[in-house]
Amino acid sequence: MRYLSPPLAIGALRRGKEIEQFLGGFDHGEQHIIRWATLGPGEDRVTLYLGEVVDVGTDSFLDVSEFPPLDPDEESWGKIIGAVADPNEALALAEHHLGASQDRWVNQGVIGSEYQDYRAARSHGSSPNP
Repeated sequence: MRYLSPPLAIGALRRGKEIEQFLGGFDHGEQHIIRWATLGPGEDRVTLYLGEVVDVGTDSFLDVSEFPPLDPDEESWGKIIGAVADPNEALALAEHHLGASQDRWVNQGVIGSEYQDYRAARSHGSSPNP
């Protein structure tokens, strides 16, 4: 099971683990951009980050965190969207601000598999956005 149910996602955040969600892509001029959300727990807050990077992936290069950012001035973690005290609020924040789905979160490090599926769907002409 790749996706975390909302209770499992909340549990991961409470245990101090990051969770991520692939948000699809869009064309920006001549570049294709991919997006993903990360919820990162801290001592007393959960921070929502948005990663937007140039799609330079290949069949053997799937680590989206290594792709060049859309905005070269952006921090390596992505753009901070907001921070809240409670994991439940964090899921709602991601849903409200980024259109994230409550049932499409994955553990940290699984986003590469999500991106690989996206690449496969794009190459076969099907709708790749989650």
